[in-house]
This record gives sequence, structure tokens and C-alpha cells, in this order.
Amino acid sequence: MGKRTTRRSGAVPRQGRRVMPALRRTAQRARAAAGKVHLTVGEVIAAAFETSGGELVEVLAQLTSPQMTRALGRRIVVEG
Repeated sequence: MGKRTTRRSGAVPRQGRRVMPALRRTAQRARAAAGKVHLTVGEVIAAAFETSGGELVEVLAQLTSPQMTRALGRRIVVEG
């Protein structure tokens, strides 16, 4: 049963909502903020190589990090 709030004329039903999981919520915000920017996977990998100085272990750590997942709204899985 929904919650009720009162007004001068009487009780008015309110509709509640469930909170979206945090990962989906932050990903949705990131996509909305970066809606005009289109990045390819290759560009993301190239940027990771530039920031890490070419160290493969650090590149993999950056690409699979929770921060990158939140920023892109997608999880990157590296197989190999």
C-alpha cells in the first residue's frame, strides 16, 4: 500500500519508488553527461596506454577498474 500525505482537503495517496542500484545510477549519469562524446574501445585502450606509460599490467588494471566501469557505464573484460 502506498504512503499517504495530507492536504487541507484530506488524504492524498503518494506513489513510492524503488531506488536504482548505484552502479546503474552512476552509469546513467555518466552517459547523460558524455552523451555527445563517442569513444571506441581502441581509443579507450590508447588513452590507458598513454596515462600508464606503456606498462601492460597498469593498463589492464586501469581498464578493469571499478572507476572505469562507472565512467563508461560498461564493464571491460580482457581475455587472453
